[in-house]
Amino acid sequence: MTEAASVPLYVLAGPLGAGKTTLLMRLLAFWRDAGKHVGVLMNEAGAISLDGAHAGASAAAVRNITGGCVCCDARDGIGEDLAELVGQQQVDVVVLECSGIADIEDVIEAVTDSVCLTLVRLEKVIAVIEPTVPPAGRPIGSRYRTLVQYADEVIVNKQDLYSTVEQERFRTAIVRDRGHARLWQVSQAAVDPVSLLQPRERRTKQRVGNVAFGSTRAHPMVTTIPLTGPLHRGRFTEWFDHLPVGLDRVKGVCRFSGEQQLYEIQYASPVTRWIGVVQFRQEPDPALVLIGQNYNQTQCHRMLQTCLLSA
Repeated sequence: MTEAASVPLYVLAGPLGAGKTTLLMRLLAFWRDAGKHVGVLMNEAGAISLDGAHAGASAAAVRNITGGCVCCDARDGIGEDLAELVGQQQVDVVVLECSGIADIEDVIEAVTDSVCLTLVRLEKVIAVIEPTVPPAGRPIGSRYRTLVQYADEVIVNKQDLYSTVEQERFRTAIVRDRGHARLWQVSQAAVDPVSLLQPRERRTKQRVGNVAFGSTRAHPMVTTIPLTGPLHRGRFTEWFDHLPVGLDRVKGVCRFSGEQQLYEIQYASPVTRWIGVVQFRQEPDPALVLIGQNYNQTQCHRMLQTCLLSA
């Protein structure tokens, strides 16, 4: 094994809006204070990388993998990106943050192929999830069964947003399915990095099939809408407060008419919805990424164009 293969790779996985990037920023701050140079592979299903822009403030280098998932559409470029981070940027640690719709089995397969293993070693799979109410007829926690079975660490985030009863029911279900993983129950991804990153023996899991978070393999619909100008705040807020049925995730950046600040837009069903001023070292182009199932893409385009035309 070459010297380069001693570089550890941490995979952050989990559903849309669970808090993966919040955890990543905490880890980057920890490594920066420890004098580590960290490379980030940021996978976004949409055509822009908002989270990559956030990570760029603390990471030594960021490579954005956009327009698909590292488990399928964007898989082929992982080796090349790792080679740049490890070989050219000479980072000490690599973190891959998967898109929220990635299949963890295929991600692990991708980062442990013969090319990647000459560059990095898979140190840990860290799953970030949140308590959810499953569809009728499915047991609580079933949405995350495959993910937690492959994880080395399972972080149940956003505890402050759920009742004690909901937390306990969900914890019981995850304990049943988590395999060898340690379980953390936190809010705002506030995990002690020293303890989280403590080395543990990884156990090889036998592939159980193409199952993404307990559902079918088919990915949700992903739409990226560039914003060519400032938005009319009133019209946009009305749309954002009453999002179309089927949208599970909305994220992006924009400017509003008559205002200089750049705003970040975040929605993650069912509890996260906010608009706030944001600053980046390098600003991404204004755009919104919409992710969900069977929503009306044409209607969303039309409404956002109306916001632009009225600005």
